[in-house]
Amino acid sequence: MEERVQQVIDRVKELLAPILEEGGFELVDVEFQKEPVGWVLRIYADRPQGGITISDCQWISERIGTLLDVEDVIPHAYHLEVSSPGLDRPLKTQRDFERHRGVVVKIKTHEPMDNQRNFKGAVVSTSERGVTVHDVSRNADVEIPYDNIKSARVDIDSLFNK
Repeated sequence: MEERVQQVIDRVKELLAPILEEGGFELVDVEFQKEPVGWVLRIYADRPQGGITISDCQWISERIGTLLDVEDVIPHAYHLEVSSPGLDRPLKTQRDFERHRGVVVKIKTHEPMDNQRNFKGAVVSTSERGVTVHDVSRNADVEIPYDNIKSARVDIDSLFNK
């Protein structure tokens, strides 16, 4: 089942690319999972400058919904949701971290690094291999490889407590 879910996500991303490009949006994430209401296809999109509005989400939803029906990507009932990733959007790519340079982020790793899995600090730099943050608990810069990042998000508290 998990392989089928990934196939749906990959196909949705492929179909979304020209739609998002046309509207000047970028794809943040796609989720496809079974929830209490049934299967949910959740698309997170944003606009690099200025954010995304409800009418933008509706515009994307109408276009991708029609295309998903025509292409018969999901052969069973599902709910389609298109939304903004919000302030605490997940950070996944080098570009995501680069865009948040100087911003405090929280990162959880798959494997411990020097007996530590949770890091919190300002993004200092990025590279092909990973992101460097100034970790507050160590008061030192730490490079965390992208492939060891389990989850990463902006630390919302730090945005409002400056």
